[in-house]
Amino acid sequence: MTKRYFIFILFLISCNEAFAQLPDTDIFIADMKITDTAITFSKAINMTRRKGYDNQPYFSRDGLSFYFTAINNDTTQSDIYRCDMFRKTIVKVTATPTSEYSPQLSPDGTMLGVVRVDADSGQRFYSIPVNDSRISLHIDHSDSIGYFAWLTDSTIAMFILGKTNSLQILNTISGERTYIAPSIGRCLKTDFMRENLYFTKKDIDTTIQRLHLADLKIEKVTDVIAGSEDFAVLKDNSLLMGKSGMLYHWSTAQPTWKLVADFKPSLTDFYRISVSPTNDRIAVVAFTGKKP
Repeated sequence: MTKRYFIFILFLISCNEAFAQLPDTDIFIADMKITDTAITFSKAINMTRRKGYDNQPYFSRDGLSFYFTAINNDTTQSDIYRCDMFRKTIVKVTATPTSEYSPQLSPDGTMLGVVRVDADSGQRFYSIPVNDSRISLHIDHSDSIGYFAWLTDSTIAMFILGKTNSLQILNTISGERTYIAPSIGRCLKTDFMRENLYFTKKDIDTTIQRLHLADLKIEKVTDVIAGSEDFAVLKDNSLLMGKSGMLYHWSTAQPTWKLVADFKPSLTDFYRISVSPTNDRIAVVAFTGKKP
C-alpha cells in the first residue's frame, strides 16, 4: 500500500466517523421585542421538526424567511434550503453532487454565499445568484475556508482552517488575502452598519473581539459565557449569547451577561444564534445530547 493511498484511506475513515457523529439538530424561531428598558421573546417554535441535521440559519433581508443547511439521516450530502415562516414551506435551493454549508446573503441581497466541499475534499467559497441557484461561482483564493461573513459585496471575512485557525479577509475581485489574527473561533458576525466584525479569540480565555474594518484595529469586547462561543449582534451593537436553554444579553450599559429569556422546557439546549435584519426575530439551533 502506497503512503498516498494509506493517507486517503485514513481520510475516508475520519470523514465517515465525522458524518456518523452528526448531531440531530432543529432550528427554532422566536419573536423578539426590544424597548428602551427590556428585551422580550415569544415562545420558541420548532420550524424544522424532523430527524436529521438542520443548522446554520440565516435570515432573508425582510426577516420573513431563512436559509439553512440540511442533511438527512440516510445520506452525508448537505444542501441549502429556504424556509418561508409564514407560508410554512421549505424549498431546496442547491442540488449539487457536493455539499454546501453556511448560507449567507451578500449585503445587496443578490448573491448567496456558501462554503462548498468540492470533489477533492477542498473547502472553498462559492457565490450563487439568488435568482438562479443553478449557477455557482467559485471564488479564487478561498481554499481551506471553514466559515465566513460578508463584509461588503466584494469582501468576506474568513475562518481559515490550519494548524492554528486564523481570521483572514478576502477581496473576492482581486483575490487579495489579508491576515488578521490567529486562534479564532467559528462565529463571525458584523454589526448592522458593517463597520465592525465581531469574532471569538481562543487564547487562555475565550473572548469576543471587535475588528474595526476601517483601520483593521482589534479590541476586546467581553469574555464569553463559559462553555459557549456562538453569539449574535443587535442593531445597537449589544450581544446575545445562550447556554442550557437560556439566553443572555450584554451591552456597554450593562457590561455583564444578563438573563433575558428562559426557553425551557420546550427548548433545553441550543447553540448557534441568528438575528433577523429587522431585529424582531431570532433563530437558534437546538440539539439533544452532547453539544456539537
